[in-house]
Amino acid sequence: MSFSGLRFAVRGLLKTPGYTVAFVLTLGLGIGANTAIFSVLDGVLLRPLPHANGERLIYLRHSAKLAGRENTLFSVPEIADYRDQATTMAGVAEFSAMTFNMIGGDEPRRVRSGVVSGNYFRVLGLAPSLGRAMDESDDGEGAASVTVLTDHFWRLFFGADPNVVGKTARMNGRTVTIVGVLQPAPPYPERTDIYVNMVTSPHHMGATMVHDRLHRMTEVFARLAPGATAATAAVEVEQITARLHSEYPDAYDVSHGYDVSVTPLRTQLASRARPTLMVLLGAAGFVLLVACANVANLTLARLTRREGEMAIRAAMGAEQMSLRRQLLVESLVPSVAGAVLGCGLAYAVLDVLKTYAARFSVRSDEIALDLRVFGAAVAIGFGAACFFALVPRLPGSKRDLASTLTSARTTGGAGGRRTQGLLVASQVAVSFILLIGAGLFLRSILHLDAIETGLDTAQVLSLDIPRFAAGRDQGEQNAQYDELIARVASLPGVESAGLSTRVPMRSTQLPILEFAVEGQAWDPSHPNPRADYRVISPEYFDTVGMTVTSGRDFDSRDRGDSAMVAVISESMARQHFQDMDPLGRRVAWSGDVLRFIGLNGDWRTIVGVVSDVRDFGLTAEPGHVIYQPLTQESSASALFVRTANAPAAISKSVADIVRQLEPDQPIENVETLEAVRTENLAPQRLNLTLLGVFAALALAIAAVGVAGVLSFQVSIRTRELGIRASLGADQGRLLRGVVKEGLLLASVGLAAGTLGALILTRFLTRFLFGVDPTDPATFVGVALLLAAVAAAASFAPAWRAAQTDPATVLRND
Repeated sequence: MSFSGLRFAVRGLLKTPGYTVAFVLTLGLGIGANTAIFSVLDGVLLRPLPHANGERLIYLRHSAKLAGRENTLFSVPEIADYRDQATTMAGVAEFSAMTFNMIGGDEPRRVRSGVVSGNYFRVLGLAPSLGRAMDESDDGEGAASVTVLTDHFWRLFFGADPNVVGKTARMNGRTVTIVGVLQPAPPYPERTDIYVNMVTSPHHMGATMVHDRLHRMTEVFARLAPGATAATAAVEVEQITARLHSEYPDAYDVSHGYDVSVTPLRTQLASRARPTLMVLLGAAGFVLLVACANVANLTLARLTRREGEMAIRAAMGAEQMSLRRQLLVESLVPSVAGAVLGCGLAYAVLDVLKTYAARFSVRSDEIALDLRVFGAAVAIGFGAACFFALVPRLPGSKRDLASTLTSARTTGGAGGRRTQGLLVASQVAVSFILLIGAGLFLRSILHLDAIETGLDTAQVLSLDIPRFAAGRDQGEQNAQYDELIARVASLPGVESAGLSTRVPMRSTQLPILEFAVEGQAWDPSHPNPRADYRVISPEYFDTVGMTVTSGRDFDSRDRGDSAMVAVISESMARQHFQDMDPLGRRVAWSGDVLRFIGLNGDWRTIVGVVSDVRDFGLTAEPGHVIYQPLTQESSASALFVRTANAPAAISKSVADIVRQLEPDQPIENVETLEAVRTENLAPQRLNLTLLGVFAALALAIAAVGVAGVLSFQVSIRTRELGIRASLGADQGRLLRGVVKEGLLLASVGLAAGTLGALILTRFLTRFLFGVDPTDPATFVGVALLLAAVAAAASFAPAWRAAQTDPATVLRND
């Protein structure tokens, strides 16, 4: 690139500010969209793990898919078998997700903890940024209770206090010393606040946890041995698994389909994010294609006006390579400016993208606009500049100068017009595909929004109060629960209050347990039936708006010393009792897991049937649920309050009552059930917003492209239009002719876009609910919208053509 060529290019761009601004803005939007999405893609999928030699880390997943359990976790004896028998794994570490009430700091809070083995940080290649990490000396009953804070938790709740090491906190009745702060690292399998050693959780030191092969509650991570790969480790793990199934047949029911998989940790971390990001990257790529097509049309239009100049330069001996090089310089300057603008736009939405990515990836904190992302933006800009330099057709050195000037003056070159038409049609096609995707998301959200949850979510406040009244005997707990409900119900404006083990429509890790129906045999070759375990107070159904369809609700008769009772969901009644009346029949929890969670397998008499609820989200069908009275189980962690007025107005009063009864009680997630329902739609709404923004950008650029090409063609056909007007063509005919050209370009694009959409929308199936990827209403609606936009974009240049004054044109000619 010579300095004189650069100076000539800049001077030419300054002489055509409209072209330059349109070039930079259009390309900047395309590059900005791609830079933004690439920053997410880079942080979540491409960036190496921050762990030392992170590519050597693998994740083991134990599943029982025939029983509907994607992740059934490992027991300590199973982990010991894999640790002792595997030669492809140099270290095997344990992680159990638990929650603790932490007392220390400004107020009690619930913390998400990882109970880990002493070798956890060494195996995962993680180091402390303050203090020390735990090691094997922190294992065993004689070790002191210690914790390592995650970087996020340290900054958020300890204000990045550098003197935090050595401080203590109370967690579930135990004093725990903070020994370090961990380097920033993506938490997995879930977001984690702190890590604690095994002794901090008495359950982990018990005989059941240590020796029972069926007590599965631990995740397993491993580091590959030198020379081993994930593939060779998978083969060895498969062999060990087969031996264990043969040696302990009672622990691996064949009807459950137990299996162990091995996945590189980096791949596992990206598994949920990959499909969404691929869709968004494709959408951003389409926006860039539309932008490039529009800029290419601008470039063609500009060069058509310079065709005489190019022909003269060629006739004077300029080689095509020299002309291409000059075009590259002229395109490179605004392309670089567009890349800079795109990076600025991406930076402006970076925080929004991080929040969005946090919904499906634990690596969202690693998203950044660093040199890799800037390099990608510059590469896109350079590639676009090369494209713009190669698209135009240049005159040969022996081309007749007079013919060239005449052609430029009359027709602008048929080849150039065809190229421009194809570029506009491609813009319409890509816009159509993006609009179809946005339309399908919109239809899906409308379907989800219309779903009946089975709850009356208006005017209901929910609060998480984990381990409320814990540590008391059953009688004291029941009294404390009764006092809580009575005091909350007495508040002005409160209609009712109730308790439960969980908040509906919010994901939890509460167990779904096997159960038996008295008098019904079950096929041993199939997994046992399963139902959600739920404990509620007598006021719960009325408070959340559920309907007892037969029988009765729980009441004062259902005490700890009375016969065990249950209420079941309608779907469970239909499947397991069909035409029979379930009232008076008995159900019981079953399976080996009961002894691990302190639940008995006594028969419970069904006293009622209640309406179904979409407990596990709007997209999940209502599950089978067995409700049990709080008075017989003494376990609740969520409070619900129905009010006559705005629920938020009483939230502080309710929290004050909870703290008066339990001063060290954490209170979390204070929100209405309507807000919980809205949160269920948030991922789909965010997907729609991003895809909708991309579709709107593409549509706007395509409309500008249609209008721009028609305006250019009208300008170079001014003489032709003037002659036609002088021969009697009326204004309406000229106007219709130009609009018809615009609609013809749009129709070609719509045809191509329909074919592309039919192929590509099948990749959206997993994101849709209640709508087919080839939904006719969406396709027809989007086609009509694009046709209307094309007609509107054609009107201004058509009106200009219709106003052509033949006398003025012929006089100037």
